[in-house]
Amino acid sequence: MNRRAFLSASGLLFLAGCSTQDTTETTTSPPTTTQSTTETPSPMTESPTPPTETETPETTAEPTTEETTTEEPDRVDRILTLVQEDLDAAVRAFAGVAAPDGGFHDLNAAISFPFDDVSDSLFDARGHLGTLEQFELDQAQQRRRTQLRQAHWFLWWTGRTHERLNQVLLRTNNAVSRFYDAEYGRIDTQVAQIGDALDEATESFDSLLDESDASSLDAITELTPDDYTRKVDSLEAELTQFDTFGEMLLTMRNAINRLQRGFDEYLGSSYEDATETFFRAAVAFEDVSEALSDLDPIVALETPLADFVCLSDALAQGSDVLGEAATAGDLDIPERQTDKEDEARTAFESCDLVMERVPIVPAFFDELPEERT
Repeated sequence: MNRRAFLSASGLLFLAGCSTQDTTETTTSPPTTTQSTTETPSPMTESPTPPTETETPETTAEPTTEETTTEEPDRVDRILTLVQEDLDAAVRAFAGVAAPDGGFHDLNAAISFPFDDVSDSLFDARGHLGTLEQFELDQAQQRRRTQLRQAHWFLWWTGRTHERLNQVLLRTNNAVSRFYDAEYGRIDTQVAQIGDALDEATESFDSLLDESDASSLDAITELTPDDYTRKVDSLEAELTQFDTFGEMLLTMRNAINRLQRGFDEYLGSSYEDATETFFRAAVAFEDVSEALSDLDPIVALETPLADFVCLSDALAQGSDVLGEAATAGDLDIPERQTDKEDEARTAFESCDLVMERVPIVPAFFDELPEERT
């Protein structure tokens, strides 16, 4: 019994000792938690590293932006240079039309100018100018582009005007042929066609003046501002002289008709009427001669102008003298009348073209009586 009591008491003491030990360990366990907490700053000490890696690409990206910025103006300048080279090539192509003996300023209405065959470089230049619309240009580049664009239009409209002046010359030659064939009734239509062709050529010329400027040729190497002025003056002279010649052709036709009426009146012995008619015809021929003589002939009209000055001079002199013959006839002075008829023939014959190209004149003299009493 006492042994059971002793063992029971010993057991209780043992259990009590175990319980005390567990309490001590539980109390000291929080430092373990503290150690796990001290490990958490470890990620925070590594966190500055990623920003360093992020900044590196930003730093390397800056030179790329600078290179793009500097490359764009360089590319614009290269394109502008291409435009310049295209325009210089166009000038050489134009000059080649007048070759081998001519150049850019030798082009005129008498030289066939197939614009479509020599305009490739101008289309190239226009394409490059269109490409520049994709870029931002600084002020100097904008000025250069403006000059090049104007130089392009100068060449474009110069070419178109040359081409259309070819058509004006064709119409003029047709009208002269009708005149020499004594188809006087068709002269109005022919001169109207000259006018239509002139309107188109003048439209091109006006566009040249509106869309270009002499200073624009500073942007290319093949031409200068002086070349601009020289070409403009040349084209304007051609337009003016074709217009004047067309008007004088009508005046010549009208004077020829008046001369024919004078012939009919004279042969019908209506001397008083014939006197006035011949004098009026002489004045009309003189107007033509003066108008054409005052011109510095363009190449395309050198021969027609010279021929019509010759014609109008002789016809004016002959008509004037026939007026005197008609007056003598009206006064019944046959000797003087015959002398003036011979003088008139000589005046008409002073220009071979009168007897060759104005058939009414020799026909008139063929009908005169051999003698007058």
